[in-house]
Amino acid sequence: MKIIPPYQITSEILNLINEAEKYIVLVSPYVNFNNWDRIKVDITNALKRGVRIEFYARLDNENFKSWEQIESLGIKPKLIKNLHAKLYFNEKSGIVTSMNLLTSSNLNAIEFGSIYHTEEELSELKSFVKRYLEPNFTISNPNEEDIYLAKEKFTVILSNFLSNKFNRTVNTRWRNGTIELNVNNQYYFDIDKRNNKINLAGIISGLEFENFNNFKENYKYNGFQIFANPNSIYISSDFKVSNSNLNFISVSEKKRLIEVIAKFIEDLSEYKKECYERKKACS
Repeated sequence: MKIIPPYQITSEILNLINEAEKYIVLVSPYVNFNNWDRIKVDITNALKRGVRIEFYARLDNENFKSWEQIESLGIKPKLIKNLHAKLYFNEKSGIVTSMNLLTSSNLNAIEFGSIYHTEEELSELKSFVKRYLEPNFTISNPNEEDIYLAKEKFTVILSNFLSNKFNRTVNTRWRNGTIELNVNNQYYFDIDKRNNKINLAGIISGLEFENFNNFKENYKYNGFQIFANPNSIYISSDFKVSNSNLNFISVSEKKRLIEVIAKFIEDLSEYKKECYERKKACS
């Protein structure tokens, strides 16, 4: 075993790919070859030489771009949940490193790596793959709905979800940093980019504001506080989402938010109806 200087790790990985005659095993949870044509050419040439390539990547719905990069080379990736290991080897040598096959890692990161050449060392690398990776290889395809949620813009996801939920066309649009939508009432949804917390408001009348306590008592939202002013009832999250750009939050966060938005719309619509039915009954 020999430590590889950070500036030399990429070169050693490329050498490993180019020197392979029988097989290459690439274990990189995250992959991005944009503006890194050299590695794409070298992998493609290895395939043309008849080299068998096994490529392991992380099974995570937000990681779909990695799979697409691998598939674009004509290789079907082996997807593994919670994969964090990074190693690369052929029949002659192997590399264990902190480096994913990412353009950013190639150009900017200070990575650690070590290279192995002995038969015993290579046998241990193969044993690691057989013992820890192969049993966790996911044969089934990723969930199509989750892939859609990971890829699509948040406004499109929200519009489609609400349109199906309420059986009518619900359009969404960005305006002054806020998503506006109308479902028999005007609603406003935004993220506070200072702390990544969520706010959702619905327009109300004076009568509805006067009876706000009824709304607060009867409708609950896990992880959200409920407030009101003379113009709107709104909820604000106690939690932070993972990114200030809603397009890049996780699939689970997107699911949670669209469900909360739909519930808030349903609840506020019901509350408005109750207010006027109560007023009518008292008149």
